[in-house]
Order: sequence, then C-alpha cells, then structure tokens
Amino acid sequence: MNDSSSTLPSILILSDSHGRNLEANIITPHYRVKTHSISGLQWINRYDNTLCLFSLIQQDQFSSLICSSTYVLFLLGTNSLRIMSATEVINQVDEILQFLYSRYHHLITRKIIITTCLPCLKPTKRFSSTFLLKKNIDDYNALLLSLSIKLNFLYLDLNITHDWLSHDMMHVHYNYRLDFSNIILNFLNALHLDDDIYENNKHRSASAIKRRNKQRNLKLKEIQKSYTISRDVSPLWSYAYLKTFLKYHTIQYASLSIMKNNILNLRFNNLYHLQFADHALPTNTFDCEHFSRWIDQNP
Repeated sequence: MNDSSSTLPSILILSDSHGRNLEANIITPHYRVKTHSISGLQWINRYDNTLCLFSLIQQDQFSSLICSSTYVLFLLGTNSLRIMSATEVINQVDEILQFLYSRYHHLITRKIIITTCLPCLKPTKRFSSTFLLKKNIDDYNALLLSLSIKLNFLYLDLNITHDWLSHDMMHVHYNYRLDFSNIILNFLNALHLDDDIYENNKHRSASAIKRRNKQRNLKLKEIQKSYTISRDVSPLWSYAYLKTFLKYHTIQYASLSIMKNNILNLRFNNLYHLQFADHALPTNTFDCEHFSRWIDQNP
C-alpha cells in the first residue's frame, strides 16, 4: 500500500462467507476497504470461538484493525438466524455494540455499519420451513432497524431477493457477485468520506439530513404496520388515561389510536416490544371494570 492510500479513511468489513463476494482489499480515491471473511461466522457462538465475532473482536489482531479503522462494517447474520430467534440474535448484537462503544470511542459517532441479513431458504431443525426461516430473518431486519436508532449505528438495507441465491439457497449466485459488491460500495460512496466531511458531520446539508430522517420514518411506519395489536376499549378510557396506564406497565409502544368501533390499536417498533405488550395486556384489559379498578388504585 503506498503512502497516499495509507492516509485515506479506512473501512474494516468483518463478514461471514458472504464477504467473499468482495475483494479482500479495495482502494478508491476516497477510502480503502479491508474485508475479513470467515465461513460460518456468527455474532456469538458459545461452542467455537473461531466462529464467534464477539470473541474475535477481543483478539489483538482484530482489536488493532478496529482501532485503526474509520468505519467498521458487519456483514453477517445468516448462521445465527438459522438456529436462533430474531430476538435472541438482536440481544447478541446489542451486547456486542455495547462492548465496542465502551472500548472504541471513535465508533460511537455512527461509525459502525450493520447490514440486513440476506435471504436464506435453507430450513433447519429450529426453522423447519422456508416460511418460518424467512419470517425470522424479516423480524431480525426490522429489529435491527429499531436498534440502529437506539444505538446510533448505520443500517445498510441490502434489499436482496431470493432470486439472487445460488442452488444452495444460502449464498449469492456467482452471476450476482458484482451486483452484491456494488450495493456495499455504493453505500460507502454515499457516505462522502472526504476528510473535511467525515470528520465533521455538521457539514452535511439540512436538506440531506431531512431526507434521511424522512426515509427512516417512512420505514419505521411500515414496520409498525406489521407490529400492531388491537384491544376492545371502553369509552371511559381517554388517551390520557391510556398513556398513563401503558407507561405504568412499561409498555414501550410507538403510537396508539382509538378507532370508531372502540378498538384500540397499539403499534410497536419491534417484535420484542409487541410480544411483551401482548402478554401483559389481556383482551379485557381496557373494559369498564378494569377502568374502575385502575381509577380506584390510582386516584
């Protein structure tokens, strides 16, 4: 690597076998990319440290690479999501990010990129049909978007369909390798990694920030349509009472609305919050009797 390239912003990609669609070393006029691809890599593997991302990033080799990288991009998920639920995997991602932020402070300011999980149509014992596996991956991708807002990292939606898969129904077909690589590189190009821009995000125009936030909000609204529960609600329950009640029971909802037929719709940003609420709120929670009981207990 020559002296001029060594001064460029650097991006480290840590990936499972999907990373083999990328060149190991890429140098552009604006940045350089180094990809480490490990077949079978999972976010956390409690039986094999060589296939455990959490273990690898604590090793000296990868610790040094992370310290010297401007951005770190994680391209994995398939191997975890074929054997664990989306919520289990997201909790692992959360744990790893908390570790990274505590050790590598330069990553806190949106310098971590995580891709969505690619489609996979190869069932397992845990997910015995393509439908169940696809749903688990879709749930993970939705949860990942919510986590990106909570933990302030960049969310890269690969937006790849199963048509791109090879005969094994797991990996990208050779014919689409270049297209797949371009998705990653186009995303990196859009970051505008010029020195005076990546060092200070305030140079980004207000209109660009507004567009980005609008796109994110639209995506969240689409997610919330899928994560909605409904309950019959007595007219005695006003919005103020409902919000107080839900806060008291630590229900983390995104929005709520009461329909004309006395139906309460609660929308959530992820599957975990929906499942918690669905369990905590029996179907008769918002009837007259429960309202009276709530008022008596909370005058």
